[in-house]
Amino acid sequence: MFSKKILMTLVAITMLVVMSLCTQYAFASMSDEAKPISVNEVFTDNLLKQDSVKYYKVELPSSGKVNISFNHSNIESSGIYWKINMFDNVENEVLYLESTGNNTTGKSINAYLDKGTHYIRVTTKYGSLYHSDTDYNLTVNYTENKGEFEVEQNNEKEQATVISEVNKPIIGNLRLESDVDYYKFNLQNPGKVNIGFNHGNVESSGEYWKINMFDINENEVLNFDSTGTNTTGKSINAYLDKGTYYIRITAKYSSLYHSNADYNLTVIYEENKGQFEIEQNNQKEQATVISETNKPITGNLRLNSDVDYYKFTLQSSDKINIGFNHGNVESSGEYWKIALFDSNDKELLQLNSTGTNTTGKSDDISLNKGTYYIIVTTKYSSLYHSNTDYKISLNSRQIKVMLNDKQIQFDQHPIIQNGRTLVPLRAIFEAIGANVTWNEKLKTITAVYKNTTIIMKVGDRTITKNGSKITLDVSPQIINGRTLVPARAVAESFGAKVDWNSDIQTITITQ
Repeated sequence: MFSKKILMTLVAITMLVVMSLCTQYAFASMSDEAKPISVNEVFTDNLLKQDSVKYYKVELPSSGKVNISFNHSNIESSGIYWKINMFDNVENEVLYLESTGNNTTGKSINAYLDKGTHYIRVTTKYGSLYHSDTDYNLTVNYTENKGEFEVEQNNEKEQATVISEVNKPIIGNLRLESDVDYYKFNLQNPGKVNIGFNHGNVESSGEYWKINMFDINENEVLNFDSTGTNTTGKSINAYLDKGTYYIRITAKYSSLYHSNADYNLTVIYEENKGQFEIEQNNQKEQATVISETNKPITGNLRLNSDVDYYKFTLQSSDKINIGFNHGNVESSGEYWKIALFDSNDKELLQLNSTGTNTTGKSDDISLNKGTYYIIVTTKYSSLYHSNTDYKISLNSRQIKVMLNDKQIQFDQHPIIQNGRTLVPLRAIFEAIGANVTWNEKLKTITAVYKNTTIIMKVGDRTITKNGSKITLDVSPQIINGRTLVPARAVAESFGAKVDWNSDIQTITITQ
């Protein structure tokens, strides 16, 4: 019995070796016998005998889109007369096409291939049943890839096709049920990202494509499915940090639904200039910084387990409230819980937002100078969760000064006196880029910026600019131990443009 098992094992191994050698011989034969042909040129040939095999070799000068055209005269039969296979130089089949007697004009699907040598084999599929020595015309149609196509093989993360430009579609397909397409892209700056995924109508509501996006540590950041009839799809938003990300496209239920139709994949990106959260911000140490009051930040809870941390620092005491707005979820359930904590994790305030309460605001709360955190979570994650975008804002009634779209932080609040806004001198001068000198004895301020020097004195409405005297509406003053100067006069003295918006109590300075 034992000898019989050994014999059977040896026979099986021998058969595998023989098959492998035959395959290697066949490929070697194909390499040796292949006739060179050029892309985008018609080559005419035929299969004189039913066991004839023709091999061709084509060089792709660079990566590109490839398909095969195969034309012949009408044989007036629906039988399959020709089988056409295309391989890369390591024997991976990349295209397959069959041609019937009455299908006089045939074309394969597209394959998105890398540069290099490829081989084509033409045979009869059922030589004993269907054979014709009629001439055929074979063409390898090629379009150079200029960043708009995937590049096979990209079945693994390490082989991912590089998306070099966001907001630009890239075309690919899943040629086989087992095909996997990986893509890789880099965000130079944080921003809002979603995935556009379009394709032709497959005329079935089955889920044909599964699209996953994940970061370099394989944390999934986006996930959505595309049905055959949903020809234009888009994922929810993800608010990501700069870095490297990957996209994987597969057939969701390959045994049920598979299509080799081309798809268009787009990484849709908008740079974050302070208007978005930055994931991952699931922990206090990763909190998204709120650098500007009265300005909404957009975020979302992508998963019911998601947590969004925000952090802000007050340079002086202030009275604030939290605004929280979102689209209508059409449910009265409490979807969001918003809580304010101090740096010692003591809860100071809580706000809950229902699905139908699209505009919410917390009570006012007075806070001392210091660092604080806001946490956004789902209140009842097992019952109510929405990945709808929300807008959160830290609202203050204090005067805000913006310089080149960035808020200047003061340790003493600006004040309005005689219709003029006074701000702490050092903060505004240094924000502008001026060098500041304070003379305690004379109570004078000297500021130098490029070729301009201005001198101001506490309690004196006259300032000197490069030796010329200018009279102000209000003089510099000392309040709570801080020297305050007129914001407009200072900024305009250094050539900046100044605007005042009374509705939102904001000074905008543009250099």
